[in-house]
Amino acid sequence: MNREFHFSIGPVQGFVAQSRRSRDLLASSFLLSYLAGYAMADVMAQGGQIVFPKVAEDPMMLAINQVMRNGKADKGPWIGSLPNRFKASVPDHFDPKQCEAAVHHAWEKIADAVWKKTVGNVKDCGFDTETIWNRQVKNWWEITWVMAEDPRFLDYRKYWRNYIPADEPGDKCTLLPRLQELSGYVRAKQRENQNKFWNKLREFLGKQYSLELQEKERLSAIGMIKRFFPHVAEEAIGWPWPDEAIHFPSVSYMAAHPGLMKALEVCPEKAESYAVEARKHKEIYPVPLGKHFPALQKKAKEAGAETLIRISANAFYPNELEQIESEERRRHLQNRLADLTKEMGEPFGSYYALLLMDGDQLGNLLKHCAERGDEPKISDALSLFCDGLEELVREHEGVTIYAGGDDVMALFPMDRALPAAAALVQKYRNSFRHVFSGQQEIWEKATCSTSILFAHRKTPLKDILQEGHRLLDDVAKDGTGRDSLAVAVWKSSGVTLTWSAPWNTVIRDESGTTVMDEIIQTLQGEENGIFSGSFLYKLQSVYESMPSLGEQHREKVKRLITADYVRMTGINDKMSKEAMQERIGQLLQVCFATKRKGREIVVTDEFRADGALLAKFLAQKGIEE
Repeated sequence: MNREFHFSIGPVQGFVAQSRRSRDLLASSFLLSYLAGYAMADVMAQGGQIVFPKVAEDPMMLAINQVMRNGKADKGPWIGSLPNRFKASVPDHFDPKQCEAAVHHAWEKIADAVWKKTVGNVKDCGFDTETIWNRQVKNWWEITWVMAEDPRFLDYRKYWRNYIPADEPGDKCTLLPRLQELSGYVRAKQRENQNKFWNKLREFLGKQYSLELQEKERLSAIGMIKRFFPHVAEEAIGWPWPDEAIHFPSVSYMAAHPGLMKALEVCPEKAESYAVEARKHKEIYPVPLGKHFPALQKKAKEAGAETLIRISANAFYPNELEQIESEERRRHLQNRLADLTKEMGEPFGSYYALLLMDGDQLGNLLKHCAERGDEPKISDALSLFCDGLEELVREHEGVTIYAGGDDVMALFPMDRALPAAAALVQKYRNSFRHVFSGQQEIWEKATCSTSILFAHRKTPLKDILQEGHRLLDDVAKDGTGRDSLAVAVWKSSGVTLTWSAPWNTVIRDESGTTVMDEIIQTLQGEENGIFSGSFLYKLQSVYESMPSLGEQHREKVKRLITADYVRMTGINDKMSKEAMQERIGQLLQVCFATKRKGREIVVTDEFRADGALLAKFLAQKGIEE
């Protein structure tokens, strides 16, 4: 008789979110997915069957199975595609402890490969370094499992906390601040010894890995594994990571992307000449793009300016060029960059987008379908959604961090995030509609929510991830009623605006055109119109605090704002009254809060100027005036 087995591995946020760079995120998500895959593989080796998710054709699962058979895989993925929890049907003789042991064995093999490549070569310079390493590797993962028909018992099991991480002694890791750094020395008393350890490690790693361990970074075992795993992937998991993954695009490169497109359009020869000059400096390093950014690569090839897109993003920001040692060469390059941006008509942007997407109440939908015998169809729909998802993200010039089940995490240039989000939502809906064809009451419940956080490239990534998840859970799901989009802008001073709306009011047609696209297209190019500072200031200072004006409140507000628009801009003689009202009407679509209550979408009387401010931000590509 078969039993149901529910498995989970964590900590998810504690492992993934503690990242300083985009590739830390990629490696963390991959490792979590990979270890969950090893648990699944052991379940199947013991005669069990994975019920959820569908894994038979998953690229990571196929690679793991090949490694278990042959010791290595011909080819394997570098993007995580398996969720950190799963449900299986297992025989009576199934041993959950063996499943746990398989995960720990896979993890220790990864840790051992990183140790041999890095810290193991300088351990004698530290104080009890190997003991610190072994303790952290052994005690990092929290594995939870239950034998029960109801998946909620897995969550109940998590509440019974028998895994409580101990406080570690000594100085802490600069990447994961709960853990002790590996030198074992206390900086307050043993600074010289601590510096000697890390300098010795940097010296051993050499120039090839100089970017992987920055001057002020002192890492724990977990931090070292996150950072160096991509370089030892073949020894650690049985297949190598390609250059496009090892040299994963930075958030600064994502921020510079719109500027690169503009340079290729306006002044490709001047841009290429600057790039050739910049590449002569050792501080400007090459960037392998692989399959990333197909539109950018195509445009650069056509313009004969391929050097421009294959140099590190620090070449595009004057303050980043300060790291060039020679003052004369530094000033020369900064002057050439100033000439380039003047020709472009704008500087390179400073914002990129983090996109998070998550299915709504998938557990309830699974339970409902299980009662009808349709549970396998959920896996089929999610598998269909994930099929080609990485290509969809790439078509929008984005890079995928994780794509498995109903979860997506990706980074985009700021001008591509909103169209990409709309395309992902439509793909999710269409996948369920296709699998549950003829069962409208099912596929209508298969909704997803999305958050987009436009972030300044200098903001710590761990803070951006935390805010992105808060935006998804608290604003899109709880605040707006699920099946919604929540957007925020995080400037150098923090979050400056937040806007949300149900997806049905955001997407205008099957092509994925959004309400923001309509506003920007209509209003872009105005110098003294709706995007003027004085007009937006009045929207905030006066109309946000205005009490309800009774029946037809929104129409009355529209007339008042139109009058203000005419008075403040003085352009009433340049357009018809109808055109003016149309512009204001478009703007108000994103200024009155819209929420989902059950199946109904309700436009409230709550006026917020954040929708208008977001439209301005997007129209100006995040470039400060």
